[in-house]
Amino acid sequence: MPLACTGINHLTASVAVRERLALGPVAQRRVLDASRQAGAPFGELAILSTCNRTEVYAAPVESSEALLGLLAGIAGVPAAMLQPHTYRETGIDAVRRLCRVATGLDSMVLGESEIQGQVATAFRTAEDAGTTGPVLSAAFRAAAQAGRRARVETGIGRLPTSVSSEAIKLLRELAGPLDHLSVLLVGTGKMGRLAGQSLRRSTARLTVISRTAGHAQELAQHCEAAALGWHELADAIAQADAIICSTGAPHAVVSHDLVAGAIAAGEPRRRIFVDIAVPRDVEPEVRVLPGCEVYDLDALQQRLAGNLEARRQEIPAVEAIVEQEVERFDAWRRQQSVLPLLLEMRAQGEAIRQREVARALRRLGPASPEVTALLEEFSKSLVNKLLHEPTRRLPTVDDPDMARALFGLDAG
Repeated sequence: MPLACTGINHLTASVAVRERLALGPVAQRRVLDASRQAGAPFGELAILSTCNRTEVYAAPVESSEALLGLLAGIAGVPAAMLQPHTYRETGIDAVRRLCRVATGLDSMVLGESEIQGQVATAFRTAEDAGTTGPVLSAAFRAAAQAGRRARVETGIGRLPTSVSSEAIKLLRELAGPLDHLSVLLVGTGKMGRLAGQSLRRSTARLTVISRTAGHAQELAQHCEAAALGWHELADAIAQADAIICSTGAPHAVVSHDLVAGAIAAGEPRRRIFVDIAVPRDVEPEVRVLPGCEVYDLDALQQRLAGNLEARRQEIPAVEAIVEQEVERFDAWRRQQSVLPLLLEMRAQGEAIRQREVARALRRLGPASPEVTALLEEFSKSLVNKLLHEPTRRLPTVDDPDMARALFGLDAG
């Protein structure tokens, strides 16, 4: 098969499964490098990993089991354990999936804008690792075009919403107006920044913490908040009413023991943890501690399922764009598949042209340069015109071998 995709997403796997496969660009590069050095059974490979999905795209692929094995190796689990959570697409269907992802049709938040950049980053990472080629380049080019067109030509992304904004809405519903709350923001990545902007001037006190002090100070200044050092995390939790976590750490940074110690040191109160990170930042065991409530992406997914009706109305228009870009990819694929035959046809035509021109010149006897040039120009134009329609129609022919026979290219 020329192209295949295997992956998991928020519809097929819980956050507990997805976090085992979450890979940042650096980790993706390691997997791609290792795959190339190990002589993996595919020539092209790219990995798309976000908080809602991890998908591997490869070409050519003899068996999709190889991609499942790659994912299982990343997750550190047997392939049979991961298989029920995965989906597999091949050929045009794999391109269609990638285009749907890039347009936001496959996102937890319908039409989210962040996914476009994540798709582009996935391709650049694979390109830098030397694991891309003509098929993946064409597929990701189709996805990028579909994503751009969806946001320019439809209203799929006009109403601003995101996982971070839904997290703030959830917090308001749970705790009421935020102007009396002390809110702690843990993490300064894209989701953290979006949450900080939503919380600006809406809380009694907003505090920002990051492993990188400079990042915390920068976001705090932008959001009119206080910045603390990472070593002050426990104290900050002790003082907070709500904690929103969105770091890119590969493991939980808010542990049961850390929170237990913070509770003991702070005042008895209700503490709401909203965890929008993958892998999760907050250990699930935190929810058993007195006064602690923990909400992760699975909880937000249930809320998002009943939202975004206005964006849903744009789905047919976006689906039409996806199909147009898939058709363009398919036309490119067909062109590539018959390219050797087209070259043979052109070579045959050129050989015949040269023989006939030489024979005509022999029959004419001594010919002036002007006559020779005229014969050359006339013969080239005639061959081009004769081959124009076959060249244009050949990519749409279901049986190129029949065309090969018709042109006598199967002989010898």
